Amino acid sequence: MVTNGTLIGKELKSLRVKRNLSLEQASQKLSIHFNTLSKYEKDASDLKLGMLEKILNFYQINELIFFKIICEYNHTNKC
Repeated sequence: MVTNGTLIGKELKSLRVKRNLSLEQASQKLSIHFNTLSKYEKDASDLKLGMLEKILNFYQINELIFFKIICEYNHTNKC
């Protein structure tokens, strides 16, 4: 089973790629180091809620929709 941090990271990367942004472009617009954003995209288990909100706002994604997608990835109704 994939951890929630990994699922969150994969979805964050998917959002960036769908917007045709490089890691460097997105991190610059978010005012964070590209290594930090890369780390979040690989496994967001240590991603703070405030930073997640900042990233989701940047991608113009509602938090509830984002986590619904995560639940669907995990094939569970326990979310």
